[in-house]
This record gives sequence, C-alpha cells and structure tokens, in this order.
Amino acid sequence: MTSLITPDLVRLDADLGADKGAVIHALADVVAQAGRALDVEALVADVLAREAKAATCLTGGIAIPHCRTEGVEVPTLVFARLSPRVDFGAEDGPADLAFLIAAPAGGDDAHLQILTRLARALVRPEFGRDLRGAETADQVIAILGRVVATL
Repeated sequence: MTSLITPDLVRLDADLGADKGAVIHALADVVAQAGRALDVEALVADVLAREAKAATCLTGGIAIPHCRTEGVEVPTLVFARLSPRVDFGAEDGPADLAFLIAAPAGGDDAHLQILTRLARALVRPEFGRDLRGAETADQVIAILGRVVATL
C-alpha cells in the first residue's frame, strides 16, 4: 500500500506563488515530482474546478484544496507551510498552512475522510502550532500520521 504522505510530499517555508492558483499549480507539481501524478493538468483543473464551487479555506490560516481526479491513481496528501502567506479566501486572512488532497476519480470517499479528519484536528490549536513548528518533513509526517494514518 502506498503511503498517503511521504517526505517528498512536504514543503516547509515554501514560496509557492502569490495567489491560490499558483499555489495549487505548485502543489500539483509536488505530486508529479513524487511520481504520483498521471496527468498534472487534469489534477490542477479538477482542484481549480472544486475551488470555483466553494473556497476550501478554513479560519486560522489554513487551506485544504481537494478533489477527485483522473490525474492520480492513489490517494495523495501534500502539505506546505507557506511563506509568504497566500489568500485562499478566508475571512480572517491568508493561509500559511496548505494541504492538497488528491483522490482517484473512481475511488471511494477517502479524500472526504481525510478532509474531515484534518478539519477536526485543525480546530485544535496545538495541531496547527505543531505543524507551524515542525522543522523537518519527517516531523510533519509524524504529526499528520496521528490524524490520517488509519485511512
């Protein structure tokens, strides 16, 4: 079984662009660099189409763009700690934590389970604080693993 997130799917203090479209493209490129994208353009298009329906931001500086797509074969989670922050449309300001959830188009509802677990964890201040303080990709994976490892 392929891990949902691996060190090559983590970016710390990354400048991924000035707007959410650029960040989404960059996060999709991370999926491609990790060898998990079948079609990067399809992945980007599906994430942007989902964003067009409703913003995927949470309060507290968090963005969780997600989609089902033909662009991947296995569920994939990308994490980026953004520097500088990027506006994803939250009322309280730009995001510094971004997650991209990409699930296979024909798959189950795993991406919704991941989204739900992340959202629940992110309302706890210590979870976001731990992600903001992580110094390595392995630390990020350990933090996220406590929330999504059982999927």
